[in-house]
Amino acid sequence: MADKIKGNTDGLKAALIREYEQYLGCQCGPGEYVPAELTAAMAKFTGETGREIAFVLDRRNYVREISVGDAVHVDTQLNDGKQRGLSGTRLLHTHPNGTYTASAQDLETLRRCRLDAMVAIGVDGAAVTGVSVYLIDPEDTENALRFGPYSFERLYRSGEAADRVREIESVLRAQDAQSELRAAGREKAVLAGAIPEKAAVVGGDAHALDELAELAETAGAVAVDRVTQRRDRPDVKYYLGSGVVDRIKESVRANRAELVIFDDELSPSQIRNLEDALNVRVIDRTALILDIFAARAQSAEGKLQVELAQQKYRLPRLTGKGIELSRLGGGIGTRGPGESKLETDRRHINRKIHILEAKLKELSARREVLRKERRRNNLPVIAVVGYTNAGKSTLVNALCDADVFVKDELFATLDTSVRRLQYGGDRDFLLVDTVGFIRKLPHDLIESFKATLEETVYADLLLHVVDASAPDCDECIDAVENILDEIGAGGRPRYLVLNKCDRLGEADEVYLSDRTRHTYGKVVRVSALTGEGLGELAALIERYFTGSAKRFELLIPYAEGALIAELRRAGNIEQEDYREDGIRFSGTMPAELLGKFRNFSV
Repeated sequence: MADKIKGNTDGLKAALIREYEQYLGCQCGPGEYVPAELTAAMAKFTGETGREIAFVLDRRNYVREISVGDAVHVDTQLNDGKQRGLSGTRLLHTHPNGTYTASAQDLETLRRCRLDAMVAIGVDGAAVTGVSVYLIDPEDTENALRFGPYSFERLYRSGEAADRVREIESVLRAQDAQSELRAAGREKAVLAGAIPEKAAVVGGDAHALDELAELAETAGAVAVDRVTQRRDRPDVKYYLGSGVVDRIKESVRANRAELVIFDDELSPSQIRNLEDALNVRVIDRTALILDIFAARAQSAEGKLQVELAQQKYRLPRLTGKGIELSRLGGGIGTRGPGESKLETDRRHINRKIHILEAKLKELSARREVLRKERRRNNLPVIAVVGYTNAGKSTLVNALCDADVFVKDELFATLDTSVRRLQYGGDRDFLLVDTVGFIRKLPHDLIESFKATLEETVYADLLLHVVDASAPDCDECIDAVENILDEIGAGGRPRYLVLNKCDRLGEADEVYLSDRTRHTYGKVVRVSALTGEGLGELAALIERYFTGSAKRFELLIPYAEGALIAELRRAGNIEQEDYREDGIRFSGTMPAELLGKFRNFSV
C-alpha cells in the first residue's frame, strides 16, 4: 500500500499534505459506493488548491492510493489490468472546472486498468456540482456505462452502479476465459447445479458454482456458462427440471461446448438421460474430482488410492453407457456358455478392487510400523489438515524450512509428506502435510484414501488451516470438520490456523460461528507467505507438548484394548508393566487428554 500522496504536490503546505495522508489505509464510508464524507473532503482540497485529487478505493472502501494532479489530469500510478474480470478498485477524482463528465483520458484509464468504476466529481469553488459514475460496458468496451449525474445530497443513489459491477465482472471473466480458451485450445464446459431454496449464496446465485468452475479449470476445461436452479429435491430423470435442461442445451449450442458438468453426483440413469437430451458428454462433480486426483497423484500409493476410487465409481455405472456393454456374447454363431459383456466387465472391476484393496492394506501395515517407530523415538506427530488451497503446504514449508510442492490450485498436494519441525528446546516434532478436503468430497474417495488419512487419525495434534480471506471460510471449516468426523479424527485435539491474513485489512474480522469457536480453544492468525504469526504458532505447538504435559500412573485391564491403543497414541509412555489384572503404564500426556483415563489411575 502507498505510504504517501503521489503526483504533483509541489507548493502544497506540509500541513495540508499530512491532513490528507491520514486517509491512506483508512476505511471510508463503509457501504457507500461514493462516500459522502470523502467526496466533501476531496472538494475542499480542490477548492483550496485548484488541483485535481484522486482516491483509489478497494471493494471494502479502504483507501489504497491518493494522487494529486492539475486542472487537466491526475497522475495515477495504477498498473495495467492483466487479471481476469475487474481490478477490484475504483477511482474517485475531482474536476476543478465544475464538470462532472469523464474525459477521454479518464475513460481510457477505466478500460486499461480494468477499474470497477471511474467516478468524476465536479467542483466549483469548494462545492460539489455533481457526481457521475462510469463502468466498463462489456458489450462495447470502446464506450462506458454512465450512472448519474447525482447531486451531493443524493449520493446514496450511486449504489445502483455498484449493483452492476458483479454482473459486468462475470461477463468480462467469461470473455477473458474464452480468449484464453482460443489461445490454449482447452475443452469448453457448461456448468449446472441446484441451489437449495433457502440457501444464501455469497455474491448471489451466479457465484454458487465458483468452486465447480475452479475444479473445471484445474482439470483443464474452462467454464463458458453457468446454469442454476433453485430446488430442494433433484428431478428423478434429469436432476434439474426439463425447462432448465432446455436452457443448458441452448447454452451448449451457443457456446459450442463439448461438455456439461453437474455440481452433484448423478445417477447412471440421469447421466444417460441428460446425454440423450443434450447430445454432449455429461459428467458429475465426483467424476471431475476423480479426474483431477488421477492427474495429480505422483506416488505409487496415491495412484493406487485414486484407481480404487475410480473403480468403485465405475462399478454401479456400467449400465447406462450404451448398448455396447450389455450386448450378449451368445447368439447365432456364438452360442455356448457365454455371458453378457456387462457381467464380464463387472467381474473384472470387482477383481481389480480386491487387488487394489489388498495392496493398500500392505501399505497401511507399513505405515503402522513407521508410527510405532515414531512413538518409540518419542516424536510427536502434528497433522496439517484443511480445505484445498488453504495454504497447508506453504505453511509446512515456512515452519520447517522445507520444500514441499506448492502451487496456487486445487488439490496441488495429494501425497502425504512428512517434515521435521525443530523449534527451540531440544525436542523435535513431525509435521504431516495431508491431502486437502473439499465440499461434497466423494465417499469412495475418502474410503480409498483412508490409508493416507490414517496419519490424521493417529496424529497427536491437528493444525486446521483455513484461508481467512475466503468469503465462505466458515463453511469450509464445517466441511473439513464433517470429513474429520467421517474418518474418525473428530475427537483429536486441534488448533485453528487462520492463514493468508496478509490479504486482510488490519481491521478486518474473520467470521467464525459459535460452533467453531466452541470447538477450537486456540485460534491463531498467520501468513505463511509473509511469516506473520508463525513464531506464535510454533511456540503454541511447543507449549502444547511440553507445558501442558502431566504425569500419569495407570492400570488398564487387558479387556480395554481400544483404550490401551489410544493411550499409546496420545501419551509419552516411559514404562509398561504387564500384570495379571492388566498393564500398568507410567509417563506423560497433555493434560486435556488425561480425563479419559481417570478411572484407571493408580
